[in-house]
Amino acid sequence: MRSKLRGLVAQKEKMSQRIVCKFGGSSVADAGQFKKIKAIVESDKNRKVIVVSAPGKRNPKETKLTDLLYSTYDLASKGLDFSTPWNLIRQRYDEICKDLGLEDKLTEDLDSLEEKLKNHPESVSTDFLVSRGEFLCARLMAKFLGANFVDSYPLITFDDKYRIAPKTYEEIAKTLGDENQLYVLPGFYGSNLRGEVKTFSRGGSDITGAILANGIDAAKYENWTDVSGMLMADPRIVENPLPIEYVSYREIRELAYSGASVLHDESIAPCRAKKIPINIRNTNRPEDAGTIIGPTPESAKLPITGVAGRKGFSMIYIEKSMMNKEVGFGRRVLAVLESEGLSYELCPSAIDSMSIVVDSKALDAVQDVVLEDITQQMRPDRIKIFPGIALIATVGHGMTNKIGVAATLFTALAESKVNVRIIDQGSSQINIITGVDESDTEKAIKAIYNAFVK
Repeated sequence: MRSKLRGLVAQKEKMSQRIVCKFGGSSVADAGQFKKIKAIVESDKNRKVIVVSAPGKRNPKETKLTDLLYSTYDLASKGLDFSTPWNLIRQRYDEICKDLGLEDKLTEDLDSLEEKLKNHPESVSTDFLVSRGEFLCARLMAKFLGANFVDSYPLITFDDKYRIAPKTYEEIAKTLGDENQLYVLPGFYGSNLRGEVKTFSRGGSDITGAILANGIDAAKYENWTDVSGMLMADPRIVENPLPIEYVSYREIRELAYSGASVLHDESIAPCRAKKIPINIRNTNRPEDAGTIIGPTPESAKLPITGVAGRKGFSMIYIEKSMMNKEVGFGRRVLAVLESEGLSYELCPSAIDSMSIVVDSKALDAVQDVVLEDITQQMRPDRIKIFPGIALIATVGHGMTNKIGVAATLFTALAESKVNVRIIDQGSSQINIITGVDESDTEKAIKAIYNAFVK
């Protein structure tokens, strides 16, 4: 696998040899983790751009620092006493500073924020306050590594749909242009087009790292976390699943979207655009090779690369005689969803019926309006909502043009007494999605994995 990575990196070396490293919350949880990061950075002279999350949990009972910041904002915005979560935040940073022997205890920043929260809470947005978790952590990391601190605001700019402004990549290339310098940046946030601090969704530091890798045309993007790469299935469901050594951008996008949570699914696109390999690594076991995510499919040893599942979907079932002859029927149905701000996951159809799979929480808020509008506009013979659906994705380039893959999959589900509600396979043949009852999610994943691996 290392030779595969060397080959991918070699393709990039004509542009840059620099490596972008993102370290997640567990990797920056305390001073001991900071020291591990320093050893990792110093072990490869090409690791020049470091992205950090906010400090994560040190033990299962502890609250994440980001959650403490959300709690602080909630209390302060209501004029309530926020000292309990705020003091815990101060304590975390003070302990890291003390244990690392750093003089900068971030006192000025924390005092200034506390004053604003007490006296002018309306001047502090949720996004700004929550982003301070990464901001302050990056400040400490830069000081500890002797690196240049660069704020992600306003360097990374995006619109309300999180589309990156073209100028962002130009600014990154210019701001991080010295290949001999070591830079540290906070993940998770940037600037919207109105010049306000705006955060990404949870796990957004992965996105920050990918954007920076694209901007400097990095040779490699290393995503350091607390696991040694990806596994073929969730270990909480399947006992000792095999590791994934290499996976293509297309495969990882399908797996990440379907519930494999090692890497934020939106962090793939910036690297894919420039064919930058991504290497998922373990901060606590840096000697492990991890998982490589690259631009091309590799010769598959097994038909599938992985299987993952997500719960929380509902299916809108619409039936109407001669539906296939009614021009624009599907478009008008989807227009109803669009008018209510609903996106859809799948839309399998038959001659006289169609089903639309949507997020249950999003549907709950507008369900009555959607049903009424579809009924009035489409005049269906039958319309019904089936909640409690889970989507299981079985992914792998090894399935392409291979006879018997679908038969193996559905036989395994049948033998495990799993009722399949939805079947969807695109023409690419690298992903088969099955919809099952949520209660059968774990059983389905286990059955599919065992059918192809054991």
